[in-house]
Amino acid sequence: MSVPPLVDIHCHFVPGVDDGARDLDDAIAQLTEYDRLGIRTVVTTPHLAASAVHGRWRDDIEAAFADLSREAARACPGVHLGLSFEFRLDDPDADLSDRSIGLGEGGRLLVEFPMLAMPAYPDRMLEIVVTAGWAPVLAHPERYSGVERAYGWVARWREMGALMCLNAGSLWGEHGGEAQRVARRMLADSSVDLIASDNHARPNRAATVRQAWDYLTEAGCEEQANLLTAANPAAVLSGERLTAVPPCEPRSGWMDRLRRALTGG
Repeated sequence: MSVPPLVDIHCHFVPGVDDGARDLDDAIAQLTEYDRLGIRTVVTTPHLAASAVHGRWRDDIEAAFADLSREAARACPGVHLGLSFEFRLDDPDADLSDRSIGLGEGGRLLVEFPMLAMPAYPDRMLEIVVTAGWAPVLAHPERYSGVERAYGWVARWREMGALMCLNAGSLWGEHGGEAQRVARRMLADSSVDLIASDNHARPNRAATVRQAWDYLTEAGCEEQANLLTAANPAAVLSGERLTAVPPCEPRSGWMDRLRRALTGG
């Protein structure tokens, strides 16, 4: 099966601004690998508190991205690189009116809950984003501590219009057992809209959407792989309607086959 043009809308490649790429060399190394793997569109999304959307920190991010963009155009011209942010919802009065902060031109905004924990009122936090005229793209919903016990919130968030964006590494346990179980449950009940890498350009945080595509196709979920890592992320950026992702029902023995594929054994 041929690999479609893959899209990654959540990674941390702007050098020196958060816990992602340490320097320009690390960022370019990852983008060069992305080019080799067939990941054609990349939106790098440094962490930014919603309370700091206007200010010096954002200015510093944009300056560092300009340097990265110039070098990436020379080193890996096969990758289209864009900038957005992973907004930490830390301020109920945050001004999110600037339309340049979104993912592409589609009116979607990548957001996360603080401290990787389920907030007391997660619906109210997403309402801030919706009220500001954005469709929230919730980063790594499977990773928030306690979400397995409060799994009903996933349906509520989707009812509010939020899109669920899994981390690729959660599929194979990179973020722990709870995140892996929730990710697989979300795949099984069609609660996932797209997958991104959350790649931090560091040895222990370098998962890619190509790995997710390989993982799902090896599991017998070819249609889901194409939707989650190519078609739907592209639709997020363009503002087009996403396609509902059918339940992923892995074939028998797929974990053994995947393990051999990843380890070469």
